[in-house]
Amino acid sequence: MKAKDVFTLRIDSYGMEGEGVAHADGYTFFVPYAMAGEQVKVAVDRVKGSVVFAHIIKMLSPSLDRLVPDCPLFGKCGGCTLRHLPYDLQRQIKTENVRALFRKNAAIEPGDIPFFGSGADAYRNKIALPFGVENGQPVLGMYKRGTHKVLSLEKCPLHGEWIEPLIKCVLSFVKNNDLSVYDERSGKGLLRHLVARRLPLDGGFTYSVILVVNGSKIPQEKALAELLERTLPGKVSLYLCKNTLRNNVILTSDIRTVMGEDHIRAEICGGVWEVSPLAFLQVNFPVAEAIYRRVVECIPQGKTVVDAYSGTGIMSALLANKAKNVIGIEVIPDAVKDANQNAARYGVADKVRHLCGEVENLLPNLAEELGEYVLVVDPPRAGLDEKVVDTLLAYPPESIVYVSCSPATLTRDLARLTQKYKINSVELYDMFPSTPHVETLCLLRKQ
Repeated sequence: MKAKDVFTLRIDSYGMEGEGVAHADGYTFFVPYAMAGEQVKVAVDRVKGSVVFAHIIKMLSPSLDRLVPDCPLFGKCGGCTLRHLPYDLQRQIKTENVRALFRKNAAIEPGDIPFFGSGADAYRNKIALPFGVENGQPVLGMYKRGTHKVLSLEKCPLHGEWIEPLIKCVLSFVKNNDLSVYDERSGKGLLRHLVARRLPLDGGFTYSVILVVNGSKIPQEKALAELLERTLPGKVSLYLCKNTLRNNVILTSDIRTVMGEDHIRAEICGGVWEVSPLAFLQVNFPVAEAIYRRVVECIPQGKTVVDAYSGTGIMSALLANKAKNVIGIEVIPDAVKDANQNAARYGVADKVRHLCGEVENLLPNLAEELGEYVLVVDPPRAGLDEKVVDTLLAYPPESIVYVSCSPATLTRDLARLTQKYKINSVELYDMFPSTPHVETLCLLRKQ
């Protein structure tokens, strides 16, 4: 078995990334964009033991359920790899994959798993597009899957109609002012990325547009700001982000306001929140709101709540309506500033305080000091640090609401936490339709 070998396979199931899985000659084949029941001719890309990664070179017998994706970059940019699957099938695959991870990593049968769906299109409120060159002209687009070659993009069904006029506006300005595009190999060229958000506010939308440049300024930046304001139907803030680093990081902390507000505002769960342009916000607000409301439902009335990885403090402020008091922990200083401002804006500053530092460093002393408390955690994809799990076993809170963007690291953590906790419920929230990713909310009670 070697690269470029050709096989004819019948796909029998799905993998963790939603790819087709087939078994033949003692090997397990993983084939992106293949569906169960299909017969395909594939070419081998690489082999790892008895596992083979391959790609379709000819579709012999397509599934009757296969959808024809309405995006010209489908299968090329790697952004929405499940767009060929009906939405009900996407939900089924994600649910079964989470079940499999519970069994494999935590030796747990999770029982019933409610699935909270989402609109399959136009759900993303944020886009990050690299600049590139195509046929000698500057373009904005997506990286070709597995490369840093930029594929020109005009519209994207995951983002909705708002990005099309934005892209046209920016590219028109770039061409009219003869601005150069950054080249990764030489480190030269001005324009690197366009990062934009469309956020709900006052019954309409507000726009945050960040131009990432290999320098400190661009010519006619005020003219670009005015052009954006005429193009986008809402209040627009334009920022320039200086990034001269020779790496793959998109944004740096060196950012200045060209036009608009230094902080952006967004309406979520009935509140108006103010955050810095670099702050993390969920890309799918309807699903994020459903998660926030469910987390608040899960905590008992009148308890002290620790909100670990609290970010800009939206969850902390919402929890304060039900809690005795809330202590947020966040490592990014600017996010802590945003969180304190948001608590004040929401009218709960007297019940919320935020600590700046690593959760694994602050939680042990805090848990020992509090004694009785309820914990909410929404860690990054890497999951909980081992020191955090050690703390939760040594000083167990009454309950834990664990929100995870990675079922694999969640179930790894649960394998240890279930020494002291019983899983009360597991729920899935489809933050990212047409992709293999899913958010999991797990409620744990101290045994």
